[in-house]
Amino acid sequence: MDKEDEELSKKRLIIPAIFLLSIFLVLHENASYASAEEKDNKIYNGVFIDEVNVSGMTKEEAAIAVDNMVQGLQQKNLVITVGKNAAKTTLKEIGYTYDLNDSIEQAYALGRSGNLIKRYKEIKDIEQESEVFSLDYHLDDAKLKEFVATEAAAFNVKPVNATVARKNNQFVYTDHKVGSKVNVDKTVELVKNIVFDNWNRMDITLQADMEEDMPKYTRKDVEKINTILGTYSTEYASSAEGRAANLANGARLINNTVIYPEEVFSSYKYLTPFTPENGYYSAGAYSEGKVIDSIGGGACQVTTTLYNAVLYAELNVVERAPHSMTISYTDLSRDAAIAGTYKDFKFMNSLDTPILIEAYTQGRRITFNIWGQETRDTKKRKIKYETVILGETAPPADVITKDPTKPVTYRRVTQSAHTGYRAELYKIVYENGTEVSRTLVNKSTYMAAPRYITIGTKAAEEAPKEENTPKNDKKKDKNKQTEEQTDNQADKKPNNRANPEEQLQADVFWDPDWDKEGYEDE
Repeated sequence: MDKEDEELSKKRLIIPAIFLLSIFLVLHENASYASAEEKDNKIYNGVFIDEVNVSGMTKEEAAIAVDNMVQGLQQKNLVITVGKNAAKTTLKEIGYTYDLNDSIEQAYALGRSGNLIKRYKEIKDIEQESEVFSLDYHLDDAKLKEFVATEAAAFNVKPVNATVARKNNQFVYTDHKVGSKVNVDKTVELVKNIVFDNWNRMDITLQADMEEDMPKYTRKDVEKINTILGTYSTEYASSAEGRAANLANGARLINNTVIYPEEVFSSYKYLTPFTPENGYYSAGAYSEGKVIDSIGGGACQVTTTLYNAVLYAELNVVERAPHSMTISYTDLSRDAAIAGTYKDFKFMNSLDTPILIEAYTQGRRITFNIWGQETRDTKKRKIKYETVILGETAPPADVITKDPTKPVTYRRVTQSAHTGYRAELYKIVYENGTEVSRTLVNKSTYMAAPRYITIGTKAAEEAPKEENTPKNDKKKDKNKQTEEQTDNQADKKPNNRANPEEQLQADVFWDPDWDKEGYEDE
């Protein structure tokens, strides 16, 4: 072997040795590095959980950092606009939260598993290109839906049903109005799509998904109101001006009321409050069996007249109470009292189409017409209402009140007696003139009440002696005759229902608590 070959052979031996030594040194250095890193329990550089850089953190520190980041996201606002209005909340209030799963464990495990070469490679890789672990985010569907359905939908524009009124004996129509409302389910999906798929981590503002909201009853429906389904009138010819004014006012308050199918009409709702500000005057009523003045007296004749119109329209009566004592302007069992909140007259529109209540007073007569779409056979079929009296109760003994300011010759009936009754009302249906049904409508009981008489007890002063002249004799005879006529007229006043001005209805046995609610008037 010449000298040149020998040198070449040496080089071939040196190169592998140097390579092996380099490998040994690198492995030794990284093994020492890895061992040091493992000892301080830190996550290697270049590791992220979501947008949080957890490099150099312990697992506990990383969990805190991630939670702080999510808490910041939870404070972001969610604003849903509805037209010019807006509903606002935070993501926290609609249940925005997260799951770590095993992201921290995975972040910590990088560079800590496998042989030294694998570890070294992982460490160098994340130094060059960061490793990002994701979180699982959630929204509380129930809370989000509730927010949209209550806060955002609070700005819905409600539709308006068409309506109708009677003016100058003509129908006047008002068109319906289409509303708009939030589509809750679609708006919820819009929010979720932004939060989970297209969110820049800033406050969220979006327009609610809207849809038209059609009214239930259009002009076409109210135009079907063209026939009087039931009508009834009562008279109040002898009523005082205050009571007459109250009847006119009651008719005014109810007139042109439109009731849609399945809606319930309450007389109390429309007629109250019984105050001068609402158009009422003082008129007769009862308290503890005594005649008093009460604002709104006469309202019961309004409800009674309406009740009978409802009967002829054959609508469903929801609530009706008889008067405590008899009335004069309609037959027994055909009355409907109103008093405070414990006596009300209610009925429901049991038809498939709207109805209109027309009410007016004319010539001391109050009339109610119920207009609607006639679907009954009015040619072959007729209805009639019949009162059956089951029993009577005579009035109790007179109640005498002594007035020391009046002379002994004074005697006045301040309240006439009332006969008590038990009665029933029947609805009779005829077809082609033949009775086909007889149905009990109601049972009514009316209490008996005594006559109230005031007499004077003041002793008469001795008059100066007068000469017995023909002129004085005639004057005495005339005065005596007048007193006798007054007594006779008082004794002959009716004891039940003859005079509407004296037959005021109320509870003779009055509960003091009712004074807070108002009296049952005539």
